[in-house]
Amino acid sequence: MALTTAVHVLVFTLLYVAVVLGQDGWGVTYSTKSICALKGSTVKMSCSYTFPSGTVTSTLWFTRKDGDGNFVNLTVDPDYTGRVTYRDNMNNNNTLIITDLRQSDSVTYKFRFITDQPRGLWTGEPGITLTVTGLHVGGTPATVTEGQNVTLTCITSCPLTDNPTYIWYKKTVTSPKASGQSYSITNITSEDSGEYYCEAENKYVHLNSSSVSNIFVSVSPSGEIVEGSSVTLTCSSDAKPPVYKYTWYKKTVTSPIASGQSYNITNITSEDSGEYYCEAKNSIGNKTSAVVFLMFLSEYTTPFHFFVLHRKQPKSKHRSLYGESTKELQ
Repeated sequence: MALTTAVHVLVFTLLYVAVVLGQDGWGVTYSTKSICALKGSTVKMSCSYTFPSGTVTSTLWFTRKDGDGNFVNLTVDPDYTGRVTYRDNMNNNNTLIITDLRQSDSVTYKFRFITDQPRGLWTGEPGITLTVTGLHVGGTPATVTEGQNVTLTCITSCPLTDNPTYIWYKKTVTSPKASGQSYSITNITSEDSGEYYCEAENKYVHLNSSSVSNIFVSVSPSGEIVEGSSVTLTCSSDAKPPVYKYTWYKKTVTSPIASGQSYNITNITSEDSGEYYCEAKNSIGNKTSAVVFLMFLSEYTTPFHFFVLHRKQPKSKHRSLYGESTKELQ
């Protein structure tokens, strides 16, 4: 089974909590201390501010200083070009809006205002820390065979500040399969094979990740094989980044039995019968294939000496080969 992920971007609007530092009438109250938001979404960070007298002449949000020690206004910061908006009102409230969130936006944001009074400026501490996360699918158990159950879960690297609605889909099926952060499939059959993905849904932009592909084992020759001859198992994958290591396993044998994209069994005997599978590994992670059943029978007990049953991997989920924004075996 292949798993894909998708996300709907979310806008986070937060009620005020007390995050205040100030003196002599100066102060900034932030809406929250931290926010976790999905990559590609829109976030709103708000604050209120107080000052003893005078008129506010300028306001800004920033994350850093330039080489001369000046605060870099986000509206002119090249990393945020076209993605930042400020909203100010007469009640000394200010809101920062950032669209199309990127993982590089995961920093602390602070508000600063300047008045027309001598030394009339203030920077609010400690600011609001933003964490931007991707959405991917995790599955348990890691290896699934026909008749078993599997639970798929939409996973983020931090708890989302706003609770989205999760929807599950199977590729090529138009209607949703389920709702909720987790989706359980019971008594799996070959008809459950396919590509699944989850969406975190709101009314804003929709962002899809890359698709996920299975890895497969082929057997050569595929027909009748006489005891004493040879068979070759080959593992194939279209993962990106590409696979750099293939490892072969036989069920009931703890340690690997071979490495390499192909595995040759020579001078076959009945002891070679069993369940075989391969593991493909790239720079992101690893995934195993479906099991291939090989049975080698004595020519004196049956006229058919060998057969192969390809069981499609109905719901096998393993550690992603693709990383966070996105990432399973492709």
